[in-house]
Parts: sequence; structure tokens; C-alpha cells
Amino acid sequence: MNNTIVSAFMTKINKNSKSFDNYIEYGKKLLNLKKISKIIFIERHIYEEYFINEIYINVKFIFFEKKDNYLYEHYDKISNFSLNTNNNEKDTIDYMFVQCHKTEWLKKAIELNPFNSIDFIWVDFGIYHICKDIIMFKKYIYELSNKKYKYIRNSSCWDIKNEFIYQDLDIYKTIHWYFAGGVLGGNSHFLTLFANLMKEKCIQIINDQKHIMWEVNIWYLICKEYPEIFMPYICGHDISIIENY
Repeated sequence: MNNTIVSAFMTKINKNSKSFDNYIEYGKKLLNLKKISKIIFIERHIYEEYFINEIYINVKFIFFEKKDNYLYEHYDKISNFSLNTNNNEKDTIDYMFVQCHKTEWLKKAIELNPFNSIDFIWVDFGIYHICKDIIMFKKYIYELSNKKYKYIRNSSCWDIKNEFIYQDLDIYKTIHWYFAGGVLGGNSHFLTLFANLMKEKCIQIINDQKHIMWEVNIWYLICKEYPEIFMPYICGHDISIIENY
């Protein structure tokens, strides 16, 4: 019994200049790995345009529209959205909503559990773009899909033990890379707990700060409160994010 990989692809969340087609092709590299169980949350129109006529083994597509994200219930409360970013067209409120929903998709996949898995792993739909070596990609994704962890296994670019190095950065404005974001997995019980904590923290930030930011920053805030449920591993924004899982 292997792990279930969970991912999602949402459109019209920013003005990112990268083509849908590129992300679709990257995602297909993941979908074509036949021996791995996968749950993909996707908009119906994208499925019908790109996937309906293709056959994928061990893939469960679940239709999900952008506004099904619970965060949209709180959209009008966000009046103080401001980030330190060099890409305002990408880093929009809608983009943050999608990133922050990763844990909810994991939770939903755990509830449905069509492949009877115990461990689940979030993998960004287009993660192949940081690898672009199909042989190594297959090798490390297959290895990742069979690894088991008692708690939450999180990819981390910054060493959480050295948190004071970046203590002057505003957690609400500047991205923090204690979590890499692209891969997050582990035991279903603790992933469900994490999803519940994430939902609570997102709503709290929106209510208190009138703001929302990158999911990795919020994950870090939760990790500071519950460090015992995380098992970080060091990686870069490259193939090591799946190799070191």
C-alpha cells in the first residue's frame, strides 16, 4: 500500500505570464506515473479541455472550482493586503488563497481516501519544472511515494533551528522559506490536524490583520506553536525537494 499524492491546478488566480500549457505538460509528467496513487483537484473546464480524452492509471480527478475555497467567504475582510514582492501580478489575494488551500485539499483527500492510504503527500502540480529530468523525476517520485513518517514531513529551505537569522523579516509581508511549499506529507492524522490549524490561523489573520500572505509563512507560524508534529528536511527549489523527502 503506497502513499497517495495530492495536487491541484487552479486558473485565473493572477496575471502570471507563464502559459497554462506549460503547467499542464509539467503536471502530466506526474499523472503518467502509473504505479502511484494520485488525487487531483481541478476545474471542470480544464479537465474537459486537457484531460478528458486521455487515460491515466491510479488517478482520481475531483472537480473543484476556485470559489469553492472557504477563504472566499472572507475575501471582503481583506483591506490591508500588502506584500514585499517583486511580482505583484503573481502574488495576488487569489494566488494566496490557492496556496493556503493545500492543506484543505490534503484533508479532503484523506477523507475520501479512494486508494486506502495511510500517508498522503502534497506535491505541487507543476513541480516537474524545477527538475526537467524525467529519469530522475520518476526515480525520486517513486521513492517518495513509498516513504512513511510518523508525523508531518515538510520541505524546508531555511533551517528552522536557526530562526533568529531571519527574525527581522516581517512574517506578514516578506516570504519566509522555513517551508519550501512544494512538498508536504506524512501521516493522515497529523495532516488533518495541520489542516484544521491552518484554517483557524488563516481566518484569524484575515480577521486581525485584514490581510493574507503566503502559505509557507502561515505554516511556519503554526510550526512555532506545534514543533513536535513536524519533521523538516533541508532542500532547495530544485530536485532535492523530492529527492530528500
